Amino acid sequence: MFRVQGFFNPYLATGQSRLDAVLTITSDTVSEGAANVSASVIGSAAANAAGRKVVGFVLDVSGSMGGEKLSQAKNAARRGIDLLSEDMWFFVVTFSGSADVIVRACPATAANKADAHRAIQALRASGSTAMSEGLKFALIEVKRSGAALASVYFQTDGENSSEDTQLASVIEQCKGVFQCDCRGICTDWKPAELRTIASALLGTADAVTDPAGLEEDLRSFLTRSMSKGISGAVLRIWSPKVVKLTTVKQMSPEIMDLMPVAKRLDDKTIDVPLGAWGTEARDFQLAFELPVGAIDDEILACRAAVVYQHAGVETKVPCDPIAVKWSGDDTLTTRISKEVAHYTGQKELADSIQEGLDAKAKGDEDRATRLLGRAAQLAQESGNEEVTRRLKKVVDMVDASTGTVRLKKADKAADMELELGGTRTVRRRAATPSAQP
Repeated sequence: MFRVQGFFNPYLATGQSRLDAVLTITSDTVSEGAANVSASVIGSAAANAAGRKVVGFVLDVSGSMGGEKLSQAKNAARRGIDLLSEDMWFFVVTFSGSADVIVRACPATAANKADAHRAIQALRASGSTAMSEGLKFALIEVKRSGAALASVYFQTDGENSSEDTQLASVIEQCKGVFQCDCRGICTDWKPAELRTIASALLGTADAVTDPAGLEEDLRSFLTRSMSKGISGAVLRIWSPKVVKLTTVKQMSPEIMDLMPVAKRLDDKTIDVPLGAWGTEARDFQLAFELPVGAIDDEILACRAAVVYQHAGVETKVPCDPIAVKWSGDDTLTTRISKEVAHYTGQKELADSIQEGLDAKAKGDEDRATRLLGRAAQLAQESGNEEVTRRLKKVVDMVDASTGTVRLKKADKAADMELELGGTRTVRRRAATPSAQP
């Protein structure tokens, strides 16, 4: 079901101690329910193939959600529930200063859907925003469902209350239990808060600045999450004691630092959670600090493998060993793996966007223009159409090929969309293993 390939330069120059590698992990896991996602019902065979699946809707009903925001959120949740097949499970949690389970985890039967419609339609907005409450009750319902695959759609329109001191600990409790996509509605929320939740729970964070876009965004979430066929895959990395693993990042489809969620098994081995998988490919950057060797010395940096449960049995799919040799031949040591170079560029793109938006917020328009211009250039060079689309809402593209742009009139919604979308990456086309001498 999985294939793992490593890309790196197997030669290091004298005195060099850092090794960068890219792992491409490909899964051909077929969840038959994926064929249904564009039809009227989502799930069905997918749930049968992978065991029980549950999807949770966690809705902010604080006072600021009144009016159009809550109306659209309710409509989106009801439409999403209608899309689920009867062998799917679902639940609905609402939160403000506290939380309520308005629909307990249950199969998506016609009767349960009708009950959910009535409960959602009766919702009213009031109170503050305590995000930990929503996540805490989602955790209870996921465990109650007994599902093998759990996905949660978490939405809010505000900043977390300063009185909510439990968020970090609740996030820790949720790790490995469910994946969570977070959406900020309109513009009165903090991107960093949603990114913290989403990255810890292996999901995505994004802005829905127009509440009317919630229904389409929720359908996309269901399409992605319900097409998964394997849950709980991990990347197992073994390295000698003299080698230090310094970086593990998902680089595609979105940049995500995975070191904070890695679990050390012993003094040589760590497991990095990869979440649920369908038919897809993802790329990961690994960086190692090696003891410096002499010319012709060789060292094994790591052995990596994807580990997952299949039919109740642990299955391991290894990658060829990542090993390097020190050389005095410049023609060998100056080679740069195309895969590593590509994601170095995508990282620079994300950094340019973040730093450019920070400069813009501080009123440093010259620096903001320069950085966002560089981002536009990198996005065009790599064919990153998603980031280019978001950039065009913030700057006028005078000449993207040279990084020449003009800042547009201040637009908080456009800035927030770019900030959260700036970590979206594109894969390098036509990857061929470069780890051969």
